[in-house]
Amino acid sequence: MMSRRKAKDARRATREAQPLPPRRHARRRWLWPAAAGAVAALVVGGVFAARSSGPAPALRASGGGLQLAGTDPVTGRHVSLASYAGKAIVLNVWGSWCTGCRAEARDLATFTRDHPDVQTIGVDSQDTSSGARAFYRRYGWTHPSISDPHGAIAAQLAVEGFPTTFFLDRSHRVAARIVGATSLAGFERGLRIALGQT
Repeated sequence: MMSRRKAKDARRATREAQPLPPRRHARRRWLWPAAAGAVAALVVGGVFAARSSGPAPALRASGGGLQLAGTDPVTGRHVSLASYAGKAIVLNVWGSWCTGCRAEARDLATFTRDHPDVQTIGVDSQDTSSGARAFYRRYGWTHPSISDPHGAIAAQLAVEGFPTTFFLDRSHRVAARIVGATSLAGFERGLRIALGQT
C-alpha cells in the first residue's frame, strides 16, 4: 500500500511529464501579445494624458528647427530657445528624482562651463521647483531649465528614458540624441555631431 504523500508525488510527476493540452498552448500564444498590447495602450494613454494636463509649454518645430519656451523652475524667468538663435543647444531632459540624471549631473556642469559658446538648456520633467532648486545647488548647475511638471514636453519630444540629451545644431534642428546617462566624453561627442565636426 502506497502512502498518501507518495501517491500525491506520483500524480504530480505524471502530470508534469505530460505535454500540455493544445488548448493551453493556444491560450499562451495570445497571452504575451495581449499583455504587450495592454501595456502599449497604457503608455499611449499616459502620453495623451500628459499632453493634455496643465498649461502646456510652447513646443513646435519651425523651418526644421525646434522652438521651445517656458518658465525656469529655479528662477521663475522665461526661457526660450529663440533667445539663442544661431547657437548650438544641448537640451537635457532631466528630473531631480532621476538616478541617471544625478549620475551625469557633474559632467554636464563641467561640459557647460567648458563650452560658453554653446547653450545648455534643461527640461525639468515631472518635478517640483523645490526639487529642481536643490538639484541645482547640489551639482553646481547654472544653465537655465524649462519646467515640465506634467511631462508634456518630454512626451512631445518622444523621450524614451531619463535623462535624454538632444544636441541641436545652430538652426536648432536635432542632430544627435543620447538616451540615458552619459559622460563628459558623450556630451563632447554629441556636440561635435551638432556642429558638423564628425
